[in-house]
Amino acid sequence: MKLKEVGEKAIVENARKIFRKGKGIRIGIGDDAAAIDLPGKKCLVVTTDMLVASIHFPPGTKPEQIGKKAVVVNLSDLAAMGAEPLGLVFSVALPRELEVGFTNRIMRGMESAAREYGTYIVGGDLDEAAEITIAGTAFGLADRNRLLRRSGAQKGDIVAVTGELGAASAGLKILMEKIPRKGYEKLVKAQLEPKAQVEAGIVLARSGRVKAAIDVSDGMAANLWHLSRESRVKIIIDHEKIPVHGLVKKFCQQYGYDMDEFTLFSGEDFELIFTTRPEFWDDVNLALKRVGKKATPIGKVVEGSGVFIKKGEEIVKLEDRGYEHFKQD
Repeated sequence: MKLKEVGEKAIVENARKIFRKGKGIRIGIGDDAAAIDLPGKKCLVVTTDMLVASIHFPPGTKPEQIGKKAVVVNLSDLAAMGAEPLGLVFSVALPRELEVGFTNRIMRGMESAAREYGTYIVGGDLDEAAEITIAGTAFGLADRNRLLRRSGAQKGDIVAVTGELGAASAGLKILMEKIPRKGYEKLVKAQLEPKAQVEAGIVLARSGRVKAAIDVSDGMAANLWHLSRESRVKIIIDHEKIPVHGLVKKFCQQYGYDMDEFTLFSGEDFELIFTTRPEFWDDVNLALKRVGKKATPIGKVVEGSGVFIKKGEEIVKLEDRGYEHFKQD
């Protein structure tokens, strides 16, 4: 059986069966990041993410944008756990014909993004490859009793998401299909220069009112299914409540695209989906507003399993579909 026949999720499940969870490992394989207990009440939160030029960087991506994205994708996983970044290391493989100046611009992009989030690049490794490949590892610190995790959703919770959805994938469509950018520059920027919701994740964790979270990296539908499976609950979202980026609506109307493909089944928005008790919503919402963030309730957690979507008066199962390595054409 080949990788393309089973997909990324199956390989991750195999890894969970093969690799043992050792002493002091609070969270192992299967969440946005791993968490290792430290003396006292803190955890070291660790994540890694790899970017390969031909897969992750659309044509026209500037070297600075390559470097920034490499930082953001790793910090987004820390955000989903509610961890405060400590530092990052990178293993970078480059073609031997690449210009030194191009390489320096990648590193400057990394440095700029790290400083934006109050952290640093502290080391790494350099190797040779046929195409640019960047594997990053981010370290963070969190209160072990206030970690956000995929398994924390409970029956009766509100399901909410920060920000607006669909911009990054619509931007990718513009780049790949060579659609005129005029009027849609913000969508292209969302794809090429994504933002990690680090501050929002820290606020949610410190509030003590949020137990479950995940970042929207592979598409909201796929990420909701992760929450449902890990928390062993049923999630119902309301189609009308999904916060769609205004330009995505305009883009779909102009070119006839299905908006759900951008908001539900495509990724890289790097917003946070989280759950909280209804009685805590006002406190959580206010805490986010204090740091300039917004969130929208989009559904609820109930007893059962799976992810469903309400469209008008009808409730149907939401496809477990999004970006998945090895299955993409």
